[in-house]
Amino acid sequence: MSNTEQIEFWNGEAGQRWADSDAMMERILAPVTEALLAHARLSGQTRALDVGCGGGSQSVRLAQELGGDASVLGVDVSAPMLKVAQEKAQSHEQGRARLEFMEADASACDFEPDSFDLLFSRFGVMFFDDPQAAFSNLGKALCPQARLAFCCWQKPQENKWAWQPLQAALKYLPPPEKQDPHAPGPFAFADPARLQSILGDSGFCDVEIVSHAVQMQFGQSTNLKGALADLVNIGPVARMLEGQTDDVEARVQADLEQEMVIYFEDGALKIPGAVWFVTARRD
Repeated sequence: MSNTEQIEFWNGEAGQRWADSDAMMERILAPVTEALLAHARLSGQTRALDVGCGGGSQSVRLAQELGGDASVLGVDVSAPMLKVAQEKAQSHEQGRARLEFMEADASACDFEPDSFDLLFSRFGVMFFDDPQAAFSNLGKALCPQARLAFCCWQKPQENKWAWQPLQAALKYLPPPEKQDPHAPGPFAFADPARLQSILGDSGFCDVEIVSHAVQMQFGQSTNLKGALADLVNIGPVARMLEGQTDDVEARVQADLEQEMVIYFEDGALKIPGAVWFVTARRD
């Protein structure tokens, strides 16, 4: 999708669905947030920009990490998710950095030059239709030697939480229209060589891309079917199932139960995944 289509998408039904699921997403992604913050080795940063902040849970953790003398600005295109984030900002904690949120397209926003010393993102930078232009624009907002730290998904095959439900659905549904694997979307930065090139050409240096294994935990239920509900609602299958008959949905659900039972433990699905932790600095 183009940036314009992304903005429409995240301000429509999908954006509201993610806003309604914010508590669930915070729980699922909290281990990734903590690992990214530890990997980033932040020290001395006082003006942070969180790109694609969504419901703002990682913005809150970043504000806690940076401390009371710092500030964090979370930016996102989704008004429904920013409403959730604003509610978090109102619950100010003593000792936390000043926390604010803004509705804007970070790839084109006219930020004040040299106004941030940290560019941070948890899964929020893979949706730009022109990533080099987007990172170049963001680079202008950073002061010299500013830090960059974000995470992005590795290829779908390395993320069983996305890949296996998709394969189950494809037994009963036609495949989605084939698209460029580098098109804007969750897995747009799966190729580390391409990502290294994009950042280098956008004015960043000392780029490091490190593999990190994750365990995605979906559902808090007494049975497998209940645990699968979270996975189906937020994964790539959700859009494929829109408008399908109850019979098709039931068939996909039954196949998923058979395929995913090996990951069901203690009332939750614990499914392996893999991300890239990316750090760099502005030239």
